[in-house]
Amino acid sequence: MLPGYHETVTLLRDSAPGDDPYGDPLPSTVTRIDVEDCLVAPNGSTETTERGRSGVSTGWTVYAPDGTDALYTDGIEIRAVTCTIEGEVGVWPGPPGGVVINAKRAVG
Repeated sequence: MLPGYHETVTLLRDSAPGDDPYGDPLPSTVTRIDVEDCLVAPNGSTETTERGRSGVSTGWTVYAPDGTDALYTDGIEIRAVTCTIEGEVGVWPGPPGGVVINAKRAVG
């Protein structure tokens, strides 16, 4: 990865264990996958301006090392903030190669 960048983010992956004997889904568990040596860059935020609403949406771009197993269905924790992954995860061939993850958090 890029020299000098050593931030760790955590992928949050839901794993559904299946159904119980009656066909009802069992509760899922979340697996935490730490990804070290990332570069995290802000990519802007927007505020809701609709009458009667107050909210903000903030985004980040995460540049992760080659081989990072991130899925668009994962959540991601950046600097103790839980976000969703927006769109497909980008992969570019190496060397050095890497993975690009766009993340967003919306509140309000």
